[in-house]
Amino acid sequence: MSDNWLFEVFEDDTNIYLILELCATDMQKYLNIRQQFTEDETRHYIKQIVTGIEYLHSHQILHRDLKLHNLLLTKENNVKIADFGLAKQLVTHEQTNFTMVGTPNFLAPEIATRKTHSFEADIWSLGALIYQCLVGRPPFDDQDVLSTLRRVANVRYVLPEGLSHEAKDLINRILQKEAKKRLTLIQIRNHPFLLKRLMNDRINSSRNSCTSLRSDSGYFDTSISSRQQTNESTLSRGSPTLNSLPPLVINKNQKINASSASVLSYNNLSNTNNMSQRKPIHEILTPLNTQRLDRRHVITKSDIMDVLDDGEVVIQHLIEVKTGSKRIVDVFRVSSDGQKIIYYRPDRRQYNSYIESEGPLPLPVNYEQYTFDTLAEQFHNKYRRAWKFVNIIRSLRCKIIMYTNDGKCRLMETSIEFDFTHLNGTKISIYRKNLEHIDSPLEIKLVDPSGRMTSIFNYNDCIEQLNVPLDTKQMLHKAIKFRECCLIKNQLLEEHQAQFPEGKTFPAIFGEKPRSSSYNVLK
Repeated sequence: MSDNWLFEVFEDDTNIYLILELCATDMQKYLNIRQQFTEDETRHYIKQIVTGIEYLHSHQILHRDLKLHNLLLTKENNVKIADFGLAKQLVTHEQTNFTMVGTPNFLAPEIATRKTHSFEADIWSLGALIYQCLVGRPPFDDQDVLSTLRRVANVRYVLPEGLSHEAKDLINRILQKEAKKRLTLIQIRNHPFLLKRLMNDRINSSRNSCTSLRSDSGYFDTSISSRQQTNESTLSRGSPTLNSLPPLVINKNQKINASSASVLSYNNLSNTNNMSQRKPIHEILTPLNTQRLDRRHVITKSDIMDVLDDGEVVIQHLIEVKTGSKRIVDVFRVSSDGQKIIYYRPDRRQYNSYIESEGPLPLPVNYEQYTFDTLAEQFHNKYRRAWKFVNIIRSLRCKIIMYTNDGKCRLMETSIEFDFTHLNGTKISIYRKNLEHIDSPLEIKLVDPSGRMTSIFNYNDCIEQLNVPLDTKQMLHKAIKFRECCLIKNQLLEEHQAQFPEGKTFPAIFGEKPRSSSYNVLK
C-alpha cells in the first residue's frame, strides 16, 4: 500500500503522539539533493502515488495537501502518502467542498478561486507533483503567495524543452482549469508516459543500497547518501526495474531513541534530520534583523507568527485539542536584532495569545533565555523558521528605488532581491532560488508585458547564449547593470547609516518618476 501506516495514537496534557510506520525521508528532501528526477524515476514514484490516491478516493477520502513534503520514502525507495491533517472524507463521490486549504503551489484553480471542489483537486496536485519531479520546482512557484495563486488561477506555467512528448502531454492533460476535463486516475495509469517501457534495467533494493535498520537499538537517521551503489537489485511486487537510484542510507550515528518514553511523530522527526552533522548556528545563519519592517501577523496550520511594533519576532506554536480548537503550547521570541531569544511554555489556564489580549506579551516566571551564539541546538529549527519568516518579508520590502530612462528598479531589504519594470511592461526579477540560504544561487525571472509568459534563467548563464530575442537580451543586460548600480548605492548608504545611526537613510529614492503616460506601468 502507498499510504503511511498509523499504528497507535495517544496523548498527555501537552502533546498528541502518533506512532507511524518508519520512513527514511520525504521526497522533497530527496529532490533537494537530486535537483530533479529522471523520467524513469518519476514513473517509478508516480505509479505508487496513483495507487495510494486510488485507495483514498475509493474510501471517499480527499487528501487536499498532496506535495513532496507529504510523500515519505522508505529505505526501499517506495512512496508512502502521509499528513492527513487537511484531509476530508466525503459522503459520496458527487459531494463537493468549499473550504480553501492546502499549499499554494499545489492548489487546484477551483480551490484557489474559492469554488466548490472534489476529488479532481487531488488529481491536479498529482500533475503539479509530476512537473516538480521532472523539472525540480513546482509549476506555479512565484515570489509570493498571491502571485503564485494568480498563476494557479490562470493556469500559467512553462514546460521546459527537455521533457519528452509523453511527459508534456500527461502534465498538460492533468493541469486543466476545468476539473472535469482532467484525466481520471485510470486514464493516468494507462497514459503512455506511465506505460512507457523503462529504458534502464535495475533499481537498487534496500538489501544492497541501504545499511540495515537496527530495530533493537532504536537509533535511526533520515540522511540520504549516494556513496553506496550496487548492481544487484529488484523492486518488490513485480514492479518494473530502474537503473540505480541514489540509495537511501540509514546511518546509525544519529542519537534519536525511538523506544524511549517520548515517542516522536514523523513531523517532529523530520525536524531532527542530520543532527549529528549540524554546525553551530552562526555557521548556518546570520542573526535576523527586523529593522524598518512594519508589524506583520501570519497564521499557519501550526503557528502564529508575528513581527511586533518594537520589531520583536514571536512564534507561538499551535496544536489541535480534542474539541477541535487550537491552543498555544510554546512561545519562541527573538529580539529585533536577532541576538536575544526567549522560550517558554505558557500556563494554558492563564495564557491567551496576545492577539486576543491587550498590552504586551506576558512573560512567565519560568522561561529560558539565550543569546544567538548560545542558543540550544533544540531551538535551531525554531530560529530558522523565524529567520525565514523575516527574510521573506524583507525580500518583499523596498530598500532602494531608482528611476531610469528605461524603467523602475527596486532593491529589496535583503540587499539581494531586485526587480526591474521596463517601460513596455516587461518585469525582470533577480532573486535567490532558496530564501533560506544566503548563498543560494540566483535566478532571473522574466515576465512578458501580458503576464502570460514567464521565463526563468540562471543568473550565471551567458545572456548572449540564451535563446531569446535581441531586445530581451538587452533588457536582461540592463537589469543586471541597474542591480549592480543599486548595490553600490546601498553600500554607500549603509556606511552613511553606520556613521549617523540617528538619521533615517532608507528607504532611498533616486531619480524622479517622469510624468509621461508611458510610466503608468511603473505604479
